[in-house]
Amino acid sequence: MKVAVKSFWKYVFISIIFVFLLGIYAATQSELLDVDEIEVVITGGNEISSDEVVTLSGISLSQSMTSVDSEEAESEILKNSWVDEVEVRKDWPDNVLIWVSLRAAFAHVVTIEGNFATVDINGIVLKSSRMDSSSNLVTLLAEKLPVPGAKVEGVQMLLEAAKSITPDLQKWVKIISPTANGVRVELDDSVFVDLGAHQDFTNSISDLKAVLGQVELTCIQSIDVSIQDNPVVKRDNSRC
Repeated sequence: MKVAVKSFWKYVFISIIFVFLLGIYAATQSELLDVDEIEVVITGGNEISSDEVVTLSGISLSQSMTSVDSEEAESEILKNSWVDEVEVRKDWPDNVLIWVSLRAAFAHVVTIEGNFATVDINGIVLKSSRMDSSSNLVTLLAEKLPVPGAKVEGVQMLLEAAKSITPDLQKWVKIISPTANGVRVELDDSVFVDLGAHQDFTNSISDLKAVLGQVELTCIQSIDVSIQDNPVVKRDNSRC
């Protein structure tokens, strides 16, 4: 008799656990825990839309909330070269929040072969395309270009020089190139400016602006501002 009673209660205990687990499973599959809304917040630009972010995430409406993998969704969204940071968060019981911060276009990069790309301030390729003259970005010369999302090698010093170029000077700048001694800027009228090799080009650019405020650009062949407060200007009177 005691054996039968023990077996009965064991059966009841197992049944309760089974029903409990079945209830949890049913609850997770219930429409009450489906994704009813996907809220997307994008900062830093409009190069991609909210619909594109949702598509990249792989999350869909009516999907079970428990099946939403935030880390996987973030990884997929980050595959877009414009995306700098992303956070995917489940807001129970039925909402998914996606926050995206975009990179900003900073410069064009061109190779000797004529390949073009747009990069951000850190040299990460945002897109590979023809240069857009209306974008008013500086142009850098690089040896080669990687795929979108990857960083251009060998242009860090050029980027630092570009950061120091002020808007009033930028309209004169045609291209920024590397040299054996640092950085060279080509201005309008084929005037070449040697900036030298620095971590911060603020002083070099300041010296350049001081020179340009005192000379006629068409008469200048080259300007060397690699040494602070000691600019060297070479004139070519035949150009005047």
